Amino acid sequence: MIYFLLFYFGIYGGMHLYFLFKCQQACGPEGWRLLVLVLFLLLMLNGPILVRTLERQGAVLPATILAWISYIWMAVLLWFFFLGLVRDIWNTAFRLVARAVPGAYSFVIPARFAFIAILILIGAATVWGFIEGRGLRTERVTIQTDLFPPGTAPVKIAQISDVHIGLMEGKKRIDQIISLLLEEDPDILLSTGDLVDGNVPHTDHLAYLFALYRPPLGKFAVTGNHEFYAGLSGSLQFHEEAGFEVLRGTSVKTGPIRIAGVDDPAGSHTGEITYLDEAAALAMGHPDRFTVLLKHQPIVRDSSVGLFQLQLSGHTHKGQIFPFNIPVRMRYKYDAGLFDLPKGSRIYTSRGTGTWGPPLRLFSPAEVTIFTVKGTRS
Repeated sequence: MIYFLLFYFGIYGGMHLYFLFKCQQACGPEGWRLLVLVLFLLLMLNGPILVRTLERQGAVLPATILAWISYIWMAVLLWFFFLGLVRDIWNTAFRLVARAVPGAYSFVIPARFAFIAILILIGAATVWGFIEGRGLRTERVTIQTDLFPPGTAPVKIAQISDVHIGLMEGKKRIDQIISLLLEEDPDILLSTGDLVDGNVPHTDHLAYLFALYRPPLGKFAVTGNHEFYAGLSGSLQFHEEAGFEVLRGTSVKTGPIRIAGVDDPAGSHTGEITYLDEAAALAMGHPDRFTVLLKHQPIVRDSSVGLFQLQLSGHTHKGQIFPFNIPVRMRYKYDAGLFDLPKGSRIYTSRGTGTWGPPLRLFSPAEVTIFTVKGTRS
């Protein structure tokens, strides 16, 4: 924990100091204005920690209000830092050129103009990000298999992932998901982790909304890292009350499909018992059936390739807000969408069905994915 706090205050605190420095350069606030700005920045720096503290103490309303303010500010600050660095690099380059070509100095962007222009861009991005973050897109994927017995009807599978039910994602998001599912009428509903977030007791009353939806071939889920952060026992109870069977190193047969699932490795960091042996899970049941492997993070083990036909994952959010899709793509090879693997396996990584942190999405819309699995043999 101490290392996390050092990292958090070092990086996030540094970004707040950067904003203060640029604000001073552009506007030069003094006296009470400077004091108000510093106090606001200190509150925002500690905002995410205060949110969790208030939530654990049962102060849901103030925690929710502070969450909306501090997490929107988080996106604003991240964008400001990114755009500010771009401006700094631009200015440094032209100042260097100006030593040989004095006319190049005219391309240096003044501090006040840059500050105002960046805030206007961020304002537009925030409005658009909020609109995109509240939306929900249907993605469709069709997969053919020769593992279905002749005459088997196509199976429709719906995937949700990273809903993050908590202070900022609640009834409206669930209603949105259920409405879409009722239109699509899938045979199976799968959740690939991070269904819940935050302090579960404050959200367990929402489980009934999922419980009312019962697809004919069942609902199955795996844990994500936030199930462990929120508290594993409460998270598992939420899934049970919502009607999901959580697969923890096991597999089940439903219709012509076999579904296997493993825990997210975050449990090993929180001291919980985890079930990570996907080889054992894939060896259970009926390996000759079309197999779907549920695994929160889109990491593919070479030893598992060929033992499943489709791995479903999430976790990445595709960066959620541009330009953070770039480091996400550097970290995860299979960051979003459908990818072919050797030996007839595939992986699909969802962009996520909700939001985490800032309630915004920019060029990474939330999704519910509908897979139609068809047999090749009539």
